[in-house]
Amino acid sequence: MMRKANAVPEQKSYSSNARNFDRLSSGDSSGGSVYNNSPSPAAAARRRAMVGCKTESSRREAMKIEGLRGLNERECNLRVMDGDAEFMLKALRELDCPTCPYGIKGA
Repeated sequence: MMRKANAVPEQKSYSSNARNFDRLSSGDSSGGSVYNNSPSPAAAARRRAMVGCKTESSRREAMKIEGLRGLNERECNLRVMDGDAEFMLKALRELDCPTCPYGIKGA
């Protein structure tokens, strides 16, 4: 078997830190996490919606979907804690991005 002279073998990462740097250099900023924008337990849905409330792009998307004029982080958090997490989860599903930070496009 003959190998090409200019063939470079694939680089092997031996530590989790090296794998993280490899993932970041390839453009994946997710931190290796997988995010679920449709959690079944109510507590998990509230936690995920609260993360969405912290991100400007997800609040903007929620305003667009709900037809709201303004939604700051505090108002968003209060709405989620009052039991309405679904409005933010809808926005997060629209902005789903597995390789973005927090799994949210624009975060």
